[in-house]
Formats: sequence, C-alpha cells, structure tokens
Amino acid sequence: MIASCDVKIRPEIRVDARISSMEIIRYDMRKLPFVAQERSSCYCGLFKISCGNVHGFAEFKLPVGSHPSDLVKWASVFRALKGMELSQVMQYIQQHQELWGNERMLFLHEAVSNLLFNLEQASTSDVVLSRDEIRAFLMQYALTYYSF
Repeated sequence: MIASCDVKIRPEIRVDARISSMEIIRYDMRKLPFVAQERSSCYCGLFKISCGNVHGFAEFKLPVGSHPSDLVKWASVFRALKGMELSQVMQYIQQHQELWGNERMLFLHEAVSNLLFNLEQASTSDVVLSRDEIRAFLMQYALTYYSF
C-alpha cells in the first residue's frame, strides 16, 4: 500500500512561494557527535529543500558501501521541483508516486511537510538560521554534497 500525500497548505502560508534550492548531504555516522556506536556502521544523509531563507529537512540512511554517485542518481529526480510553487510540488509528488517508489515519495513528503511547517513558524518567529550558518554546520560532517 502506498501512502498518500495528505499535507494541506494552509491559506495563511504564501502558496506562491517557490522552491529556490535543494541540497543533499551524505555523512559518515562515525564523525557525527553524540551518535551511539551501534548506529555508526552506516551512512546517513540529510536533504534540505528551501523557499528563500526557510528550509525543510528530511533524513535518510544508506548502507555502507553505497557509492556517492548512487545518491546523486537517486536524488536527481527531484531537480524538476526547483522553481515550482508549493501547491504544484504536492501535486507533482502525487503524480510521480508510482514512478519514484514509496521510499522516495515518503522521503520527499517529509521534507516538504517540514518546509511547510517551518514556513508557518517563520511568520510568527524571528529565529531563522541563515543559509551560510546551516551550510557551515552541515559541511563540517559531509562526505558527499549535491546541490540543485
């Protein structure tokens, strides 16, 4: 059974907000601080999808031995999202659900849901990390980086 994308875009969120950038980063768990040793035998990663200065994130795990180019190939299907309005993104995810597979669809759904939540919070909060602050932290632990 494939889960449906049931995220609703609330009217107070600017639905004309467009995806401005996406980044995907692969890490070696052994280099991350505060990670239990039993989890240190795999690679993990973080996907960031942005609308201006507001970002959404989703994490993933990869088996040890995964080639860095496997990650780029896996994530490259998301390139078409750049420049889309958020309302278009949710429709696009649903249209490509079967083609992408459940894992990719749920992963992207998580990132977009987080972006929508953060857009909502950004309207009521002054705490927004700059792109440079986020990138500096992430790059400290990165093994593979892909921006699109």
